[in-house]
Amino acid sequence: VNIPWTLLVKGPDNPHTARILRALGATEQAGEWDFRPAIDLLMFCNGPWCDQSPRAIKNLTLLGYPPQKLYYYRGGMQLWQIMGLTTVVPEQ
Repeated sequence: VNIPWTLLVKGPDNPHTARILRALGATEQAGEWDFRPAIDLLMFCNGPWCDQSPRAIKNLTLLGYPPQKLYYYRGGMQLWQIMGLTTVVPEQ
């Protein structure tokens, strides 16, 4: 599932934050988030020069998302494709 970084960078100020965290498996009770059931996330950018994933990771951890559930592929899509690894283009 692709979640655009623009939906992750505003943290609690984003009106979509609660919906996104629930979709990732986190639960909320009495205003507190429980990330134990949350899924592991693999974050990647367009290329190694891009800072969007690190910014999203920072905001997720500030919200309480466990760092051990966050993985970051630093090469991004550019290096992935240069190495000839598989990509799938969604049908439109």
